[in-house]
Amino acid sequence: MRPDPFQALPDTVEVGGKTVRIDPSFRVGIAIEMEALSDGEPDAAGLLARFYRGDIPDDIPGAVRAMLDFYRGPKRQDDDRPKGKDKGGRAYDFGQDAEVILSSFLSSYGIDLTTADLHWWTFRRLMFNLPHDCNFMQRVAYRTADLSQMSKAQKKHYKKMRDLYAIRDEGRHKMTVEERDAALLAKVERRYREATEKQAER
Repeated sequence: MRPDPFQALPDTVEVGGKTVRIDPSFRVGIAIEMEALSDGEPDAAGLLARFYRGDIPDDIPGAVRAMLDFYRGPKRQDDDRPKGKDKGGRAYDFGQDAEVILSSFLSSYGIDLTTADLHWWTFRRLMFNLPHDCNFMQRVAYRTADLSQMSKAQKKHYKKMRDLYAIRDEGRHKMTVEERDAALLAKVERRYREATEKQAER
């Protein structure tokens, strides 16, 4: 039997064969993404504590992998997330686009993200399916549009808007999803190893 596409969304993950409760809030998902894209060292303990509601599993690598699997969401063949024009190019940035995401959710869905309580997967589905004429999706379109088939005037306009809405410091973040996850896992494991060594020295 095929899986139910409308089944209740999960609030647990499996770590080391055990079912562990998590915080599935979209705010936690956004925090994971922003940590993964940060140049500095992530707040590993804070991120895991928030995701696992303060009860972090002993298997830290397994806990991080389960967190990242949850962050990526269910696998779909018809993934309609907006893609950047180049490998690893980003169509959006939560920090830079916060205002237009807030206004687009409010105008399109009547959802105030400052007070809403959405599951991370629900938030992703809504965000990636916002109307094309909303502020956020217009910004995404300028960043990701294929300019090769446009007229000279259109291309000039899109290049101007692409420069206006360019994601700051994007050049330093051109990684595949797998590379990004591996980098975050390595950072978190290193931070925990360092913290453990410091505690042992006391």
